[in-house]
Amino acid sequence: MLLHQPTKSLLIKHPDPWAVREVLPHSKTLDHPDYNLAVHLTVESSKVLRNMGLEAPAPIRFFYNWPGKFKPFAHQIVMAEFLTLHRRAFNLSEMGSAKTNASLWAADWLMQTGRVDKALVLSPLSTLERVWANDIFDTLMHRSCAIVHGTREKRMAALAADVDFYIMNHDGLGIADLVDHIHKRPDINLIIVDEASMFRNASTRKFKALERLCKRHDIRLWLMTGTPCPNDPTDAWALAKLVSPDRVPKFFGAFKRATMMQISQFKWVPRADAYAVAFEAMQPAVRFKKADCIDLPPVTIQDRQCAMTPEQRKAFEDLKKTMVAEAKAGKEIKAVNAADQIGKLRQILCGAIKVGDDDYQALDHKPRLEVLTEAIDQASAKVLIVAPFKGIVRSLETELVSQGYSVGVLNGDVPPKERDRIIREFKTQADPHILLCHPKVMSHGLNLTEADTLIFYAPIYSNDEYQQVTERFNRAGQKNKMTIIRMAAHPLEWEIYRLLGNRQANQTSILNLYKVVTE
Repeated sequence: MLLHQPTKSLLIKHPDPWAVREVLPHSKTLDHPDYNLAVHLTVESSKVLRNMGLEAPAPIRFFYNWPGKFKPFAHQIVMAEFLTLHRRAFNLSEMGSAKTNASLWAADWLMQTGRVDKALVLSPLSTLERVWANDIFDTLMHRSCAIVHGTREKRMAALAADVDFYIMNHDGLGIADLVDHIHKRPDINLIIVDEASMFRNASTRKFKALERLCKRHDIRLWLMTGTPCPNDPTDAWALAKLVSPDRVPKFFGAFKRATMMQISQFKWVPRADAYAVAFEAMQPAVRFKKADCIDLPPVTIQDRQCAMTPEQRKAFEDLKKTMVAEAKAGKEIKAVNAADQIGKLRQILCGAIKVGDDDYQALDHKPRLEVLTEAIDQASAKVLIVAPFKGIVRSLETELVSQGYSVGVLNGDVPPKERDRIIREFKTQADPHILLCHPKVMSHGLNLTEADTLIFYAPIYSNDEYQQVTERFNRAGQKNKMTIIRMAAHPLEWEIYRLLGNRQANQTSILNLYKVVTE
């Protein structure tokens, strides 16, 4: 079987062309030595040919201009093809494989061809603006979006806007009248769910709300996650219920018995074929590993926005008022004093304030911790976490261990021999899975290519350390495509990341940061 794409027809050579003409009666027989049939290329004809086992391309491959700042990678075109051909489907590609842009291109083509009017994007709170809104601007500058977040009134106002994409956090589905409004909007006929593994529990309010929306037959649904079964193969059941409910039993217990085996009163373990059963349930699906995406850049950078707790916000505003008062009083602000005040603000944003030589007062920083664990769970290999303050490193170690993660710590309190042991085990054993580091003890000499994800819990303030830290896993011996995730909760932190990217973090810029806060 051969396929060739001229302008609007698909030319094929098939051992039984009449079988094709039975299902595609408008096909045209050709008197051609290489091709014996011409098929008008549409979404419908591509789906029919694929169902017959022919590797037919989708129209988007040839009839779309792929707008935006970046040229699509080969695997992104395949992702977009797949999504345009399936009303309900999974994209199970790993984090860092650029599936966000692929879904945007697919949605845009469906909008251009009249198959989709408007789209609802459901995503973690940390990625609403920094990932989705930014990518829509960079990729689809001719499209508009609104972020559906805040009070009920603000969310309803955002939904009332005449835009192409409505971007809402997962938990927004917990607002009943918001879901009622979306359900009654026939123009919202595509739902894209980022980090769909957050819906693996069918008993939650947000799952039930999404399931209700999916009962509308005109709704297209694309679930995207690189970790569909983060805990057990049973995680697949709820997600499959949304996309292809006919592939799984009606009740969870039956699927659990099909994939898990009870070995004691309270302990179940996966059966030998459990993940094969889960794979069959989560179809249709497309999946790319970062390692398979040969045209991906070696390092991709993702930004995650964090929220501040009321306790953090109050502490930040109190210190800011003091800084503003000093500025208004005409007090001369020297670089060393500005650095001290900026450092305290950064500690507040991280969640622990230094109150003595080596003592830190903890602040509630649950939203930031949730963003961190989301990023850890999305990684395909081991994870490096860099935090700029020792007090935060200690706090994160306690919190991550309590959640069941295996963590090794590198900071100035760890003796050299213990440090060597932790690094050796990180490189040669399954545990620790996470290396939690202070930048000053990991900026030179280490080779940590076992990790594919580097998370900056907050920006560090050293051009040299920032560049050196990123080179701990981006070096000879690295076999994975790498992802750097930058976390921040305030414009002050994003400005520091900008300075680091331009290698401008110095004493002069500290004074400018002071002005960013006070002015």
